[in-house]
Amino acid sequence: MITGVLIGIISAVPSGILFATSLGEVGDMGDGLIVLVRWLHALGAVAWVGGSAFFALIVRPAQRADPDGVGRAISRFTGPYREMIDVSIVAIVVTGMILMFERLTGDDATVAYFIVLSVKIVIAGWMFYMVWSLRRAGFIPEARSGLTDRLSWLFGYNALLAGGVIVFLVAGLLRAIFETAISS
Repeated sequence: MITGVLIGIISAVPSGILFATSLGEVGDMGDGLIVLVRWLHALGAVAWVGGSAFFALIVRPAQRADPDGVGRAISRFTGPYREMIDVSIVAIVVTGMILMFERLTGDDATVAYFIVLSVKIVIAGWMFYMVWSLRRAGFIPEARSGLTDRLSWLFGYNALLAGGVIVFLVAGLLRAIFETAISS
């Protein structure tokens, strides 16, 4: 299923490039490509945060209520979910690097922009690490008690969801910093 969605997105890219180039100056394909890269970056982020929200707010509470029944259901969509996350991570990293270099090599790059971008990269890197460590654990929640039970939200799907929401907030802050820099 995810592969089909990916093929659909890839087949839409040529028309997306044409649409994106029409948003830039006539004949200026660079601006149109940056619009396309921003769209792919946002699409990857939305898919990842949406998937994290689904797991944190729907799947995990249902799994606590019915571990055996939900466990069988989870095994059916874990593969497609992993594919979606993999595609999202690749899209986020590749497009993020393009966007980072595009902004930092421009005349409007400021120290504040660089600092906030660094915070965003650190949070995203922590999220990539969390996905990797959750995969190594097999997505099986560990039995915790006491203090580790109360702090477990720092290390699971809730943390990925919170990190994703914070990254979206930081992205908005980056946009505001950039717009302020270009208007000055």
